[in-house]
Amino acid sequence: MKIAIDGFNLGFAQGTGIATYARELSKILAANNHEIYTCYGLNGVGQNSKVAWPRFVQNLTLQGESGRYDFAKWGCYGGRYLLKHLLRQPIQATVVPIDPKVDISAVVDRLPVAELLNIPSVFRVSQLYSLALNRPLEISFPSDKKVDIFHATCPLPIAMRDVANVVTFHDIIPLVLPQSTEVNLSHYQRILKLSIDNADMIFTVSEHSRHDLISYFDVPEDKVYVTYQAVDIPAHYRGLDDDVVSLFLERNFGLKRNEYFLFFGAVEPKKNIARIIEAMTIAKTDYPIVIVGKDGWLYDDVNRLLGQLHKRASGKRRFRRIEYVPFRQLAFLLKGACGLVFPSLYEGFGLPVLEAMLMKCPVITSNVSSLPEVGGDAVLYVNPLDVGEIAAAIDSLAYDRGLRSGLIERGLIQAEKFSPSNHLQRLEKGYQRAMG
Repeated sequence: MKIAIDGFNLGFAQGTGIATYARELSKILAANNHEIYTCYGLNGVGQNSKVAWPRFVQNLTLQGESGRYDFAKWGCYGGRYLLKHLLRQPIQATVVPIDPKVDISAVVDRLPVAELLNIPSVFRVSQLYSLALNRPLEISFPSDKKVDIFHATCPLPIAMRDVANVVTFHDIIPLVLPQSTEVNLSHYQRILKLSIDNADMIFTVSEHSRHDLISYFDVPEDKVYVTYQAVDIPAHYRGLDDDVVSLFLERNFGLKRNEYFLFFGAVEPKKNIARIIEAMTIAKTDYPIVIVGKDGWLYDDVNRLLGQLHKRASGKRRFRRIEYVPFRQLAFLLKGACGLVFPSLYEGFGLPVLEAMLMKCPVITSNVSSLPEVGGDAVLYVNPLDVGEIAAAIDSLAYDRGLRSGLIERGLIQAEKFSPSNHLQRLEKGYQRAMG
């Protein structure tokens, strides 16, 4: 099949879980003889063949997705697209000519396929138009780049004419957990509704997300298909030697292998980080917790709590905050941790749980939302609202090597259910349904 995906999340300078989904999706499909095209929304690329590719790489590196607050250019391109939009004529993407002499090492993970197209500001303009006109912005590809499917990797008010339109819903957290975000709920709901109405098929990454979507929007059950999700961690990371891990952790982070706990993800309310910190303060173990992740929504309470703890003599040692590490360093941190502490209040899938199991890292996670689907019988479950339960689970991992070994063994078996090959089968079946 010929499949186009959006480059919206791939365009952000610091990737998200949905960017990981888009990257892995395109890799899995391309590795199995499907033709994959990615359409970005970067500004300032132009069509001059001599500088278009260097500009694309430069803008992807420095600005990310469409100059996030570049209102002047949104207005400029929005004006150009307006007449076509009102006449219901699609906005055509242009092919980005690739120059192999240009170094792309800084952004290679955000360029998962070789067939690249671009429409400046398209994702931002489509949101503005959806607000004003309550219909999706139609796009098209050049005549020699015809595709069978346009797959939006998250809800976007964009559609392609004369092809099957598929959209992946990861969750509807702002609607079911509104206290955890600052999203404009009316606009968010409008975009979701446009995506639902326009889609030939909706993919979700868990049964829990499927149930939420059907319940909240009254979507026909046969229109929503669960593909789950996959992540392919390279073998050289999964097979890291214990001695190498120990040396790396000591030299780079001052940590001892199997003598610290780890959390990674955005610092925001639904991740429940304040309760993780509180649980660590009452746990019997003196192992530190390393919190890896950038500030997300409503993060002030966590930073304030860490600031108070860091005033104590042992606070900085026991509560470590690292805003960002590249995946290579995260792999070492996962491989060497006593356990991942991830008692999230809500997850559409819960990718960190799968990544930890693949890296032989025992997991503590919540008994709510999609997390039991991902963890199976291979993790320790807690009530995410019960600090005492979280603390008890932390101590169980700290003091029981047999428990850790059992979780690691079962985790590898459970993770296989979400292998790239299983994901591919579900994707292909979903695409066949979308194409009727």
